[in-house]
Amino acid sequence: MINIIENTLRDGSYVIDFQFDKDQTSIIAKGLNQLGFTFIEVGHGLGLGAWNNEQLGKAKETDLIYIKSSVEAAPEAKIGVFFIPGIGTEEDIDLAVDAGIKFLRIGTNVDTFKKAKPFAEYAKKKGLFVTVNLMKSYGVKFYEFAKIARFIDEWGVVDVTYLVDSAGCMLPDEVFEYIDQTKEYVSNHLGFHGHNNLSMAIANSLKAIQAGATFIDTSVRGMGRSAGNAQTEILVYFLQKLGISPIDTEIYKFYDFANKQIVPLLSSPQGLTDEEIHIGVSRFHTSYMPLATKIANLFGVDKKELIKLVSDINCINPHEALFEEIAMGLQKDE
Repeated sequence: MINIIENTLRDGSYVIDFQFDKDQTSIIAKGLNQLGFTFIEVGHGLGLGAWNNEQLGKAKETDLIYIKSSVEAAPEAKIGVFFIPGIGTEEDIDLAVDAGIKFLRIGTNVDTFKKAKPFAEYAKKKGLFVTVNLMKSYGVKFYEFAKIARFIDEWGVVDVTYLVDSAGCMLPDEVFEYIDQTKEYVSNHLGFHGHNNLSMAIANSLKAIQAGATFIDTSVRGMGRSAGNAQTEILVYFLQKLGISPIDTEIYKFYDFANKQIVPLLSSPQGLTDEEIHIGVSRFHTSYMPLATKIANLFGVDKKELIKLVSDINCINPHEALFEEIAMGLQKDE
């Protein structure tokens, strides 16, 4: 089974200088849970203990506020946090556990992975689901990564070991090789966290799944550090198309959520818009957009639904009569 850890409220915090407030956190966590997400990561982008660090970028709220507001807003979800040894402490983990977290993601550079061990052991004793994110994984060869993942698996306390493309620099075949050549050496799950600097985050995530990864990170509208992350809406659509999605919520609800809750927070564009995604989802050629707009306005129907239904019948050369016929059908349904 594929699992998605939704990162908007954690990795997305970089985009707004860690200024998610309590209300925004509650609304977004609730919305993500309603969309179907089980794993939701929250808090400062650099994890527990970073919220009041001026050098790292002080957050709008405390760790406890981020966690408690999310737990209260999304009681059916598993709320978790990021943790970097040297920034967070065992005391921070204790407070987070008391506040209601269910998973802890420990991040270290791939060459300092041993720093994660004592905190992974501590978190597991606290009953948490534990992942280790090997940041800048591309800094070692695939066979070195496999060896490191095997060491981590032998600790016996880590549920998921993550291949992390921190710079968004990897190609799909590279991602496949790292995961494929590692899975035979470990008994725990493998995951992938990809950034989008070379527009490969979605392709890399799909390739990671093909290779055997069962945990994938995403964020709505791709909201995340640098060029952003794999875009939630797009990955869910592709997984639905492949018949392996853990979420069956229709794509239109993702569009609405992104436009209402995420887009207003973005000071500059990130990720693809709902219209750009929907053109791909619908296999719709944009030369027909003026016609679609005209008919949607004339009949007072949703343009996205019109586009999709028209293209399902004729995606090559749809004529005006077809648009009108579909629009009348949508009117009757309403």
